[in-house]
Amino acid sequence: MEIKFLKAGNGDAILIHHNNKNILIDGGNDSRHLLGQINLIHENKEIIDLLIITHHDDDHIKGIIDLLKLVNEGEYGDKNKFIKQVIFNSPRLYLGKIQPLKDRLLSYKQAHETEELLLSINPIWKTITDESEPIILDGLKIDFLSPTVEDIKEYSENKGAYLSSDYKCDWNSSMHILDKYIDDKSQDTSIFNKSSVVVKLECNNKKVLLTGDVTPARFEKILEKLVNDNQGNPIAFDFIKLPHHGSYRSINKKIIESILCKNYIISTNSKKYFLPNKRALLKILKFSKREKSEKINFMFNYSEALLNLNITDKELKDYNFTLTSNNKQYGITI
Repeated sequence: MEIKFLKAGNGDAILIHHNNKNILIDGGNDSRHLLGQINLIHENKEIIDLLIITHHDDDHIKGIIDLLKLVNEGEYGDKNKFIKQVIFNSPRLYLGKIQPLKDRLLSYKQAHETEELLLSINPIWKTITDESEPIILDGLKIDFLSPTVEDIKEYSENKGAYLSSDYKCDWNSSMHILDKYIDDKSQDTSIFNKSSVVVKLECNNKKVLLTGDVTPARFEKILEKLVNDNQGNPIAFDFIKLPHHGSYRSINKKIIESILCKNYIISTNSKKYFLPNKRALLKILKFSKREKSEKINFMFNYSEALLNLNITDKELKDYNFTLTSNNKQYGITI
């Protein structure tokens, strides 16, 4: 299993290759590197076996629209064969009717456009919840941990609102100063983000958690169930993509104490909302269950996001962590 966290603007575009199978999760809002990778898939005479759209925020869905338009135009051959199956909790598919677009925000209009394009190319198109059966592709197990039925219903009927944020930039503050003010008083409660599809990948004893933009309250519930199923012990992952591009409002102490992980991935070009937050990294460093000698590694698909944090060598040493920049021109691969 190879996972590519592509450079995709300030959003997510995650491409998974496994035994000639290809899974795409989201498309970001800059599709240049995504479409380059899709061209390679087509040149190899392969298809997208599964497309997962976690939710319809612009920074997750715009690149998908760019892709679907090309598929619809026949760029990759027969438009009805290039994308085999789609997971998208679309308002239309869930409610069984077209929602009025008047007064709705951009992301709902983009969801409508995505629906129209999917109807044209006609893949297998399903909704999923945390109760859905896993999908297994040649030994790669894909578990769906969120959203709930209630979350989908609320999001489908909602007019929509973007993530509320305090827009505070902490890049120029030292970690030692920020450390004194780390708390969980401000948490994301957006219904868009709460309805995100959360995916657990398992293959060859490797476990990866892809969180979309899930809210902390929903993330807590996901982990609570996993911990209970694990006899009350924290859940181990080899890699976790941090929710909402490294926002400190998307994680909290309870979440971090419920997991065992040394590698965290942050997907953003760092050009919006001052993300990632240095305070998000601090929360993980302060509350992670680890031996004193164990380092935590933060991985970035854009070097700019890493550099913007202005982290010093002294901070790296004092808090015992490392920073890894993109290892490919198109992003970072694990």
